[in-house]
Amino acid sequence: MKFRSFDELLRRNAAERADCPAFVFAGAEGGTVTVSHARFYADVLERKAEIAALSEGAVAIYQVNSYSWVRDMFASVLAGRQTVLIDPSVEGALLQKVAVYADVAHILDDAYTAEEAAAVKLSDVVTPTAEGEGDLLFFTSGTTGASKAVVLTSRNMCASAWNGNDKLVCRPDDNLLAMLPFSHVFGFVCSMMWPLSQGACVSLSRGMRHLFDDCAFFKPTVISVVPSLAAFLVAKRALNPELRVILVGAGPVDEKVLAAAKAMGYEVHFGYGLTETASGVAISTGEDPFAMTVCHDSTITLAEDGEILIRCPECMMKGYYKLPDATAAVLKDGVLSTGDLGSFDSEGRLHITGRKKDILVLPNGNKIYLPEWESELSAALGVEEIAVCMKDGVVCAICPDKEGNADEKELNARLTAFNRTKPFDMQVTKLLLTPSPLPRTATGKVKRWML
Repeated sequence: MKFRSFDELLRRNAAERADCPAFVFAGAEGGTVTVSHARFYADVLERKAEIAALSEGAVAIYQVNSYSWVRDMFASVLAGRQTVLIDPSVEGALLQKVAVYADVAHILDDAYTAEEAAAVKLSDVVTPTAEGEGDLLFFTSGTTGASKAVVLTSRNMCASAWNGNDKLVCRPDDNLLAMLPFSHVFGFVCSMMWPLSQGACVSLSRGMRHLFDDCAFFKPTVISVVPSLAAFLVAKRALNPELRVILVGAGPVDEKVLAAAKAMGYEVHFGYGLTETASGVAISTGEDPFAMTVCHDSTITLAEDGEILIRCPECMMKGYYKLPDATAAVLKDGVLSTGDLGSFDSEGRLHITGRKKDILVLPNGNKIYLPEWESELSAALGVEEIAVCMKDGVVCAICPDKEGNADEKELNARLTAFNRTKPFDMQVTKLLLTPSPLPRTATGKVKRWML
């Protein structure tokens, strides 16, 4: 069923799947806690009343994945609040910047004290409470100044879940282990909305410390993972025998990892989508995980240069928050220019062939806006030319050293200082010195495909 709102979805589950498990998570004293669909809807409505009683303004969810995160998010949207989903790894000045930009008036975080909240200067701009359900703001990248907030609706998210299930079925008796952050759209849709839309159960991971044993603990039948997590689980043989489906998305995939998972007897699928399209628009349904069938609501065409263009009326973003020019640059007459390059095979299936934009997509799904990082690195290292790229699975910085006079030890010390300003999983691992200049086009742009 395609739902039109979060409330419609939750009410249906509470009525038709009342006593069936909606969420399972680890208990404080060990073991697990199970919350039924009826209990969950009641908890959401109780929390909705509390949020509705707050002064007007946007609400930020600033927590790691938890039952309270899910409850608070649904409650905030049902209360008609603009709901801002902030990556819990965001700290300090960046948290303040995000809060001001998104007009946040209230932060919901179990671990965030009143004193810390008072130290964050929230926006003086008040966003009026929306009629009906509030919008959701997802950040395209929570860790760079180039990140933008994508405005999506609850109807977008419901439609995206329906589209995905139309191609890859999640059954009502399935148990999906949510290991990805809900503050990113792939984790939100494919680890939570997809199973909930079918009345299935969502098991909430116990966090990074339990990556080795969470599958054995929760015994999921379905998991949604980014490529780096898929590689880890396969390499460590941490997948449970009850598992039947692995959905991989949000970044480039190693074919060997997918082949190894399939050899273990698991059904492996790869999905393609963007934050701007409320997650997936194409998914593999056959033996080849890289040959993807376009989802029901989506129409995909290719520009003359091979850029993927998407029309998906029910899942398309409203736009980038407060950035009409940036929205107009990529969204014209309902068609999104993705910056991705692709091709269609003889059976009409989509294959992703590369990137057009100056963005590096990491195996964990994070994105690096290259011009920004290269500008920062140039200043930090004191060099005129530098380029960032992916080499042998790690992020590298390439620096021309035509005369061979560079002090490599000093440059690496400066690189270490630069990395301290970045999340650990997005740091530049290697500095490569080359006697050759960076390859450039006639207009001076770096030929990234040659790096």
